[in-house]
Amino acid sequence: MAMVKVLQERWVKRKDLERLMGLLQDLRAAALRQPGWVTAETLFRGEDPLCVLVIATWMSREHWECWETSEERMNLADLIIPSLLEEPRICVYSISADED
Repeated sequence: MAMVKVLQERWVKRKDLERLMGLLQDLRAAALRQPGWVTAETLFRGEDPLCVLVIATWMSREHWECWETSEERMNLADLIIPSLLEEPRICVYSISADED
């Protein structure tokens, strides 16, 4: 099984940026208790800090998919949606075996 990086790009409403950061912390706290979670980081686009990118690393695509479809994650994601300008973009990338 290859490790994966999950890139989640969210465009947040200016008035909800602080709220979103709290919800992302809750989401990360829940994710780190899941099998296969490795790490995550949150980045802000330099020219537009309302674009928030979370890069999470999972041991495998299967681990990510299990978390992605879990009731706990979906409930937390539902709390985040009202703070966003559009649906989040989620892309999953496999890490090359040469880089493990």
